[in-house]
Amino acid sequence: MSEVTKFARAINFDTDKLLGDWIVCIPGFTLQKYRQLQRSRLSIFSMHCFGGLISHTLGLPFLSPFVNLYLKEKDYLRFLSNPHFFINKKLVFERISDDLTEIPNNYPIFSLGNISLRFQHYTEKKECIQKWTARKQRINWYNILAVMNTENPDVAEEFDNLPYGKKICFVPFKSNLDSAFYINPKVIKGNVVIALSNVVPMFYDIFDMLLYGKKTPLIEM
Repeated sequence: MSEVTKFARAINFDTDKLLGDWIVCIPGFTLQKYRQLQRSRLSIFSMHCFGGLISHTLGLPFLSPFVNLYLKEKDYLRFLSNPHFFINKKLVFERISDDLTEIPNNYPIFSLGNISLRFQHYTEKKECIQKWTARKQRINWYNILAVMNTENPDVAEEFDNLPYGKKICFVPFKSNLDSAFYINPKVIKGNVVIALSNVVPMFYDIFDMLLYGKKTPLIEM
């Protein structure tokens, strides 16, 4: 698809009119919703790579610095409580991860004020700074979706209380919280982030989710 897009740009073809054939196979797809999503310039704040994976799948630009990195729950909630404050903080190298339970485990960790950003899919400190600096300037503050997942009901409730018009918290338990999207834990195997990005579009209408933060189940939960 990237080669097709390059060629289209070279002949001055409107690339917004391009549509990957796999996208029309995503449950809930309608051309109207997809074009609306393209035009919305959505910025996804995610505690891990879910936002980047979903954007990539749907052919959407990365309008968020939260790509190929992750934050721990408390750091992410702290960021969401005052995003403008943290975005304007300088990214400062902290250390190289040595957590042998992670693969890869030798990635740079940076401080942003009093929170830590874990650039798990990078090796060079310079690239981390360049990507973060460039992407944070693309944030569309008028259309933000906040996304996380947790197994802790208290964390889910704290997230639900945050003042975001669109917010999604994937949880492995039934909940009455507006932002809680139940995912049956039996279907989550291996890497949670990859599993979520593959499973969520089968469980919920991903277009309603991204456009409106709406919980539209596609199957009975």
